[in-house]
Amino acid sequence: MPFWLRIVSLIGVILLCTGAGLLGYRWYNRPVTLSLAVGTIDGEGAKAMSTIAGQLASDGAPVRLKVIDTGTTVESARQFAAGKVDLAVVRGDVGDLSQAQAIVVLTHMPVLLIAPPGSSIDSIDKLKGHTVGVLSAEANAKIVDVLNNTYDLVRGKVVFKPLNLQDARQAVQSKQVSALLVAIPLTEKYLSSQGSFPARPQSDSGPDSDRNSRGDRRRQPRL
Repeated sequence: MPFWLRIVSLIGVILLCTGAGLLGYRWYNRPVTLSLAVGTIDGEGAKAMSTIAGQLASDGAPVRLKVIDTGTTVESARQFAAGKVDLAVVRGDVGDLSQAQAIVVLTHMPVLLIAPPGSSIDSIDKLKGHTVGVLSAEANAKIVDVLNNTYDLVRGKVVFKPLNLQDARQAVQSKQVSALLVAIPLTEKYLSSQGSFPARPQSDSGPDSDRNSRGDRRRQPRL
């Protein structure tokens, strides 16, 4: 074999090995994309996760997120349980999470029983004979069951009525419901979204001042 042909062959082998090595390196270090289901009644959950996904992409992180807006936390739990997504932003009391493992706790959401200003309802006992609107009724079904069992609200003729967020204001103003049951973060934005209720629970004016929004503290049901 001529000397020049040997040189060309050697250069070709070197280039081939180098290209294969670079391709293998890029394949090995390619970012892993995980699908994430998230859903909230106001859409804020999907926006927050999309922001995080964008930041991961900008930082060149080895893990990327594909955010799937399911509309509700119940649907997110369903998709996770069915194996349709890798991750899900869900509540611990919603859906079948028997195969789930918590990665990070994003927030704690207290359960609020909120009565409008001027209402005589300042304790659980005074809910008797009234109708309570439940936002995200499917997601909060277990909470309603716990309240019924703990305080025997069925005997007290307390009715829990499912409501959409958009209908909450009208339901309160037309007196279709006397109070609202919600599980939301304690932030100005979420509290003010309840429309007919105070944007911020009052807690500094006296021992009973925050019972309208938080309910009777004498017996707190364990969820």
